[in-house]
This record gives sequence, structure tokens and C-alpha cells, in this order.
Amino acid sequence: MDDPKSSILDFYPLDFELDLNGKKQEWEAIVKIPFIDEARLLDAMAGRDHRLTDEERRRNAFGTSTKFTYNPDEPIYYPSSLPGFFPPLHRCQCVMEPFDLPTLDGLHLVPGLCEGVFLGAEALAGFPSLQTLPHSASLAHHGVNVHGSESRNKSMVVHIENPHEARKSQEIAEEMVGERTFMGWPFLQEGLVVAVSDPLFKYEKTSIVADGPKRVISTPHMQQGPGHWKMKAERIEERYSKRLGVITGEVEVLLHVRPLKGLKRLETGALVKDYEGQNKEVEEAVQMCLSKVASEDSRFMEREAPPLADEFPEGTRLFFLGEHAYGVAAQVSATNETNLSVMLAIFPTDKTETEKFKAIVDNRAAAQYWPSFKAAETIGISGRALSKIASSLMVIGLDGQKINLGLSLKFEAKALKVVNYSRKEGRYWEFSQKAIDLIREYKEKFPEVFLNLDRGGDEMARAANVFAAFDPERRIKEIQGWLKSKGVRDFEPVSLFCDQLSKDTVTEVEKLANHFNTTRNSAGIKKAIVKGIPRQAVLKPAHALYRLQNQRFALGDRVTMVQDSGGVPLSAKGVVIGLNAKSMDVVWDIPFMSGVTLGDRCSEYRGLSVPFNSCLNLTNPQFVVRTNSKEPPPPSRPTAAPFKPRFGPHPEVKPAPGQQAAAGFRPPNSPSQGPVRIMSNPNRMMRAPANGHQHTTHHAVHQNDGASINSTAKSPAPHPNRDRDNSTPQADRQPLNGSGRGAHGPPPRGGRGHVPRYADRGRGVLRGNYRGRGRGTAVTPM
Repeated sequence: MDDPKSSILDFYPLDFELDLNGKKQEWEAIVKIPFIDEARLLDAMAGRDHRLTDEERRRNAFGTSTKFTYNPDEPIYYPSSLPGFFPPLHRCQCVMEPFDLPTLDGLHLVPGLCEGVFLGAEALAGFPSLQTLPHSASLAHHGVNVHGSESRNKSMVVHIENPHEARKSQEIAEEMVGERTFMGWPFLQEGLVVAVSDPLFKYEKTSIVADGPKRVISTPHMQQGPGHWKMKAERIEERYSKRLGVITGEVEVLLHVRPLKGLKRLETGALVKDYEGQNKEVEEAVQMCLSKVASEDSRFMEREAPPLADEFPEGTRLFFLGEHAYGVAAQVSATNETNLSVMLAIFPTDKTETEKFKAIVDNRAAAQYWPSFKAAETIGISGRALSKIASSLMVIGLDGQKINLGLSLKFEAKALKVVNYSRKEGRYWEFSQKAIDLIREYKEKFPEVFLNLDRGGDEMARAANVFAAFDPERRIKEIQGWLKSKGVRDFEPVSLFCDQLSKDTVTEVEKLANHFNTTRNSAGIKKAIVKGIPRQAVLKPAHALYRLQNQRFALGDRVTMVQDSGGVPLSAKGVVIGLNAKSMDVVWDIPFMSGVTLGDRCSEYRGLSVPFNSCLNLTNPQFVVRTNSKEPPPPSRPTAAPFKPRFGPHPEVKPAPGQQAAAGFRPPNSPSQGPVRIMSNPNRMMRAPANGHQHTTHHAVHQNDGASINSTAKSPAPHPNRDRDNSTPQADRQPLNGSGRGAHGPPPRGGRGHVPRYADRGRGVLRGNYRGRGRGTAVTPM
């Protein structure tokens, strides 16, 4: 395939042309390479057959089928089938035996479906069917847009019959709020209805009094609510119509649904359904939802807690969650009706090893990043040019196709970055030295690209203008080849909140793990039996999916695998070297068959990305169960900031020091900030005393519109916005000339020869003192 003298070298060209054929991504293109001539290929192979060994010839020949069966007995050692590429299996629990494929032996194949098969609305859970909703269909021109452009030919359009068309919203809410529903037709997904809404009201179930029965309460929309509701309804109807070819009819009622997330395990051992929170609530048209299905999904059915003896039979392998041996592998030795006894296998050095791994990560040399303005200054370009070249730079080619000549190091709208090249601190982008060197080399090789980056306007640049001094088509291919040689198209954008360790730090972690592996031996294991522990103090591998939800991890955390499925051996330990949105990269202490290098960051067969709920965090224990009620709880120690991946194009960030906050951002109250005292205004709702006497009976308070309201001067109602005052005691206040502007009108003025008791005009918030605006002398209120 790569011999320069090969007679079939032309079958495997190193450089070949890609025909996009209207597509946008390179992986969608047609690879234009020659078809392989079978006769030439066999002739070339015949000249090399004599070089094969007898074993290689046997491998190339057809053999018998083999059946692999799990062997619960003592594991055996299985040597590598391809030394140097596949590692040996040290604990193989599999038996191989020849398997003869079954034959018909006089029987015949029966075409068609089996008798009693479930079809349509009766199909088993997970099998979609249009028959679950009443509908009709017609062939017509509808302009369905699936791949970016509307269809020009006829499409099969489905019309949904709305069974709730003649019902009132209140009636629908009484029936469906608090109940489960199935949405996403025809790929049904279960959810919980938390509210129902129509153009005027939102219907929710709540209690009128504490501990009272819940009733459906209708709440009017806010001022802009009806408009927003109509936009949502039209958007749902438009999506079904133009994207899916489904005519739902007018959307008059929406269901607010929280999708089913899975099952969660209670401390009692029971499994109950767990729905998403309010932030993942979705709206769906009521006519597109089902209240019940013919076949329930057995994976998500709630179950009562089984007896301890059935759930934890003797010899079951599990993990201990007690405070003194958290995460230690254990085995059930005995059970009774309320608790169980387990045998622990403890390495006394586990705690010390965990601290040493964390110390390597804490003491690592952090990569240096430069702010965007500093990076632009170093490269010798403007900040605008840096922003364009570091993201997607689209150029229109001679054939009218859009071509991306950018480095794709940052994605502002999608909140994505490229690890080791870019990151975002607060509201500003930063670039590493690797990114700066890459951009500088790009500028040196293709300076004409950078000459057009400072051009204003939103119009997309054309290749004929950018490469006026060159052959545009050939120059674009040169740039694309250079970008490919630098691995730019292999960059994997990740969330702004993802992080990973450098290769040097991972190497240190591996060296320490290898050292512990060589010094550790089975003689150092200490066994202990713990009796009378509750069900929740142990973790069964099959329960990890339900119990280890919302667990937090940080770089350098020591973890142990607690799931008995997947490629990582059970109870294997490792160190977190990368955090992604839904998984984490771990370098494990031992190699295993399905291990990878995690992009050449670790040794072969030592790395693997695993879900968060498949491992137990040993550095930061979060599921500790106290097994000794007499002992005080251990003091909580400060840990690193937890990793909480956030999704969406606009992550909430704080403004930089000295900068104005963005719209909608409200910084939290300082812990040292005292409570705000809401004081009543003694100058409001009071009249000036007649003839020097103060009246405390009912009187009229004049409003701005000239109306009057009977009120009592003894206890004026405070207003949260108008009655704020300093906490200075009233007796300590001194007269001060000052005034403000407010909503309340002034009290009646005193006459020329009369000194009113209150001379304030009432135009502002009190500032601790009073200023007279009448024609007499201001008097301090008593």
C-alpha cells in the first residue's frame, strides 16, 4: 500500500480530491479515488503469499465459529493474541468452545410477521407508531424544510385530529396537571405535567392553605404574557408543519411538561421516577400528547424496596460508604431483616496515596494565557482581526460555496472553546502561547488573508477579492492544506466550563501510580468485618446509576470504578485528568483492553472517558453514611470549587472589576452588608396641625389627582420603595435644609402668621432630616 515500487500504489493515493456536491462539511464529501481492480489486487498479493508463516495462513483461512461463555469459576490467564498491540488478560473469566451454526434440517422459512406480534398503538415501548394519535394523511405541496431548503415536490402531510378542541382549559388542567403525559409523538417520551396555559391564564395546582388539598388555580399572564404565549404557540405549530410535515391545527392550549430523567433510588431501597427541574421544562401542544400508552417501558417502572436478603445475597460484591472506609470494596457476609454485615478489604495507604495524587495537580505549573488585546498586540494585528481569524472566517469561493478559512479556536455564541488554545475569563477571551504562535505562522504564510480582516460591514468576503494577486482556487487549497497539516480541523470544541490537565502533569500522575503498583502487595491488605450497617451504607454496582447523581468532581480527584458494566474493571482506581460536559477523562492505575491514550495524553490502555455516575469520588466524599451514631460527624473540610457544567450559549458571568454590569446582572449582596431597615415616614399621611394642635383622628390625605382617602395617622402603611430611611434614631436627627421628589403631595401650608408643625413639602424620600418649604420656620418633628 505504501511501497513506491508497488504495482498497485495508485489504489491508495495520499492526495485526492473531495467533491462536496453541495454539502458543507468535508466528511460529507465524496472521495474521488479510483475503484480497485480485483484482478490486479490478487496478482499483487500472489507474489507475496510465500512470505506468510503457517500461522498467518491459518489466520487468513476460514475457521470454525467459536462460542464464548462466562465462567464463574477461578479466572485464568489468557496471553495476548497480538503481542505489542493487545495486552494479555490477567483475570479472564471466559470459556471458548467450537460452535456449529444451526441448520434448517428439513424446516422451511416462514415469511412475514409472527403470530401475535404487537403493531401500531399496541407496539412495545420504544417502537414509534403514528397510530398512537388519531390522524389522517394527504399528498400535497407543503414546502417541508428538513435539510435547509423547502421541498419542491409533493410531500405526505399528516393531519392531527384534536380531541380537546371543544374542552375548556380549566377542565383540561383539572384532568392533566400533576399527572404524567407522553410527548414527542411519534417517538413518545414520558413527562410530568406541572401546568396548563392558554392565551389568558396559566393553570397550576397548589394549596390554598398550609397542608390543605391542592386545587387548580388560574393566574392571569403578565402584561407581555399573552404576546409571548402566542409566539410560543405559533412556533410549535410552525415547527410541526414546516419541519415535520404535521398539521396540528390551531394551538389553543399548551402543556408545561418536565421530561422524565430516570429513576432515583431512595434510602429505603425503593425506585421512584425522577423528573427534570424547572430549568428544563418544555411546552407542548395538548393535541400532540397522550395521557396513557398501551405498553409501559419496564426500565422506568417504579418498584418497592426488596428484602435485604434478596437484594444483597451472601457473597455480593459492593462498596462501603461508611465514614472510616469510604469507597472500599466489600463483600456481604450476612443479612437480616433490617441490616447487613460486610467484610472489607482495606489498603492502609489509600488515604496517603489520594493526597499525593491531589498534590501533583495542585502544584502543577499553570499554562500562561494572554488577554485578547495583548495577544493581538504580540501578533501585530488588531483586536477585530484576532477575533475574526480565531473563530470562523467564511469566504465565498468562485463556485459560490462558503469556505471556512478561520482557525475555529473560539465560538462566542455557542460558548465553546478549544482546550490548550483558548478560554474565557469573565467576559474576555484569552489565548495561550500555542494559539499565538499558530496565528503568527498563519499571518506569515498567508498575509493577504489578514489584510481583509479589518474591513467593516457584515458582507462576506469573496475569494476573488481576497486573493486578487493569486489564483484564488489554488490559494484556497494551499490554505486548507496548511490548516489540515496543523490539525486545525481536528480541534474539538468543548464547553467553556470544561478543563483538562497537561500531558506533563498526566505523566507525573502515571509515574506515581506505577510506583504504588510496584510497592503494593496482597500481604498489605487488612480485612475487617462490619456488622449492623443499614442498607444505604453500601453501594451495589447496579445501583450506581441511580444513587450517584449530581456528584461533583475536580481535576486530580481520586476515583474508583463502581459500575460492573463497561470497559473499566470493577473497583479499578484512577485520577481525573479532564472534565467534559457529560463525562470525565480518567487515567487509570492499571491497563485494560478497552483503554485508550485520550489523544496521546497518557500511555496506551490507561485512559478512558466515563460518565460521572460510574465512579465514586474518593478525594471529595459526598455520599458518606454514618454507621456509628455515637460518634460526632467528621468536620467538613474546604474543597476545590465543584465542577458544574452549564449549557447554553450565554453563561452567566460577573462583570470585570471596575466595569458596569451587563443588563440583567445583579451582583449578590455582600455577606457583611447589614439588613435594610424599612422605616415609616412620619411626614406622610398627616396634616399640618390646626391652631397648633396635633390631631390623631381620621383625616383626609390629599393625592396628586385631587382625590382624598380617609386614613388614620397613627399607623400609616409603609411602602417598600418610598419608606426607606437611614437607621439613625429619630431623636438624634437635626434639622437640615434638603428636599427630594416623590409621589405624595405636600401637606397643607401654614398661613403667614402660623408656624406649621410640619413644613416639609413631601417631595422625596426622607434623608434623615427635614427641610421646611412653607412660609414659617421649620420645626423638628416630635
